[in-house]
Amino acid sequence: MCAKLRAGINREALDGLYCVYNRRDFVSPDPLEFVWLYDDPLDREIVGLISSSLAYGRVAQILRSVSAVLDRMGVPSAFLRNSTLESLRNTFSGFRHRFTTGDDLALMLHGAAAAIDKYGSIESCFMAGMNSGDETVLPALEIFVRELGSNAGGDGSYLLPLPSRGSACKRLNLFLRWMVREDEVDPGGWHGVPASKLVVPLDTHMYQICRVLG
Repeated sequence: MCAKLRAGINREALDGLYCVYNRRDFVSPDPLEFVWLYDDPLDREIVGLISSSLAYGRVAQILRSVSAVLDRMGVPSAFLRNSTLESLRNTFSGFRHRFTTGDDLALMLHGAAAAIDKYGSIESCFMAGMNSGDETVLPALEIFVRELGSNAGGDGSYLLPLPSRGSACKRLNLFLRWMVREDEVDPGGWHGVPASKLVVPLDTHMYQICRVLG
């Protein structure tokens, strides 16, 4: 069975699947759909960070939680520009998504707001840690998380995990995919990070499938 699967899978077959499923029609239901609602790159990266950070648990609950956050923000970039840690805590008081509290969210967004104030955008903050000699985005991701974490009053929280501490950083790598890749599914907008340096964390199921496919 495995040999037959390997023989049947090649670049042409995978490209064919990509052509079939690389359509906006297949985005929903997924938290990525919220990113597509915004045209301004500054809004998109903020919404992407929020949506990916809450992308754990049941899909229906993820969509409700992200929607609840965005409803309280209005225009994301303007909201963060005019925010303080106290105002963020007040805005998200009572919010909860599984074990993420409103305070967790407020701290992360305060860190993002500080990074935007310092660098001009979340993309520029991430690019500050990029080195052309790095094989992947992981070294830059480490610097990025520490930057946001330090502004949030600490680092290594559940919403801002560090690669150096053994985390697969699945949600942050998802965020980077949305921002870097650009097609009918991923909106893109970041042009300084090569897509070839993105990392795809694999759970045990995807790992087994990839092994079977060779």
